Amino acid sequence: MNQRLRVLGMFAALSLCSCGQSSAPMPGMAATPAQRDLVRVAGQPALDLFNLPSSGGSWPDYIVAGPDHAMWFTEFFGNYIGRITMDGQIATFTIPAGDAEGITIGPDRNIWFTAPGYQAIGRMTPQGKTTMFSLPKSANASPRGITLGPDGNIWYVEYYDGYIGRVTPQGTITRFAIPVYQSFPWDITTGPDGDLWFSESAANQIGRFNPTTEAFDSSISVPTQTATPWGLLLAPDKHIWFTERTGDKIAEVTASGSVKEFAIAQPGSYPEALAAGPDGDLWFTEGQTGDVGHINPSTGKFGPVVVLSSGSIPNGIAAGPNKALWFCIDAYNVTNQIGELVLPK
Repeated sequence: MNQRLRVLGMFAALSLCSCGQSSAPMPGMAATPAQRDLVRVAGQPALDLFNLPSSGGSWPDYIVAGPDHAMWFTEFFGNYIGRITMDGQIATFTIPAGDAEGITIGPDRNIWFTAPGYQAIGRMTPQGKTTMFSLPKSANASPRGITLGPDGNIWYVEYYDGYIGRVTPQGTITRFAIPVYQSFPWDITTGPDGDLWFSESAANQIGRFNPTTEAFDSSISVPTQTATPWGLLLAPDKHIWFTERTGDKIAEVTASGSVKEFAIAQPGSYPEALAAGPDGDLWFTEGQTGDVGHINPSTGKFGPVVVLSSGSIPNGIAAGPNKALWFCIDAYNVTNQIGELVLPK
């Protein structure tokens, strides 16, 4: 059972679309034909929507650019890892463990993911062969965010047990207890200083861990109380940016180590994940209002939101090799989708 709070918002619908670059499916993989909305709005971002072949709410969660000119994503309730090409061809791979969530690309060019329901870290080849590595001495670790570290290892966070973990490319796992008890870490990324930075949603701070000394550095407090820091991004400006899920803000950790916050205009937006766009803006998903927003990191100004159809719950987002933004769209009891957002030139 996914412990994350999911809330449906009520909002207007807007359909936008465009065509992406062509990329053929991998040999031997069954792929679903692209399904698109064919309406364009001149001068605005174009949105392609691709229906997932899995029935019902498979809940696509997080997405990453793969080593093969395609995007790879997790399906939390579908027990799948999915792959979508630049022209919208989708293939899915069944995994032996449920609840796949965080996803990253390893130094071995394999796809690595967290499996909180199985208490494991998964590794999948681009051909779909999966190996699972169980977490040691834990029955309720609930691994969530995952990233490639600066040391060539995979790093992840355990939401309930309160650890960050290191996984070698061979699958050896070492865990390090976070100093704050029940801080509920969610996401993790490599920072500009070579530390592993992670969001501590309950402790209302951003934590840091030095992978060389294997010691925790000083955490950074979030000014807004109970902001629930969530998704992290090392932006092109070499600063850490993050979403405040219940604070309705996008925040930046400045070079001095302070936190600068920017309030989202839509109350109750539930910002989830961040990605750097080809336009220099940082794009983010809003899980409750069903929007995709963006902010200029230099000015702190927000641009117009892209509003999805009613009932959509956008989540993970990442830049693709075709310079478009790709994101997961969840919805209850209806077809889930992958969205491609192509920005106007």
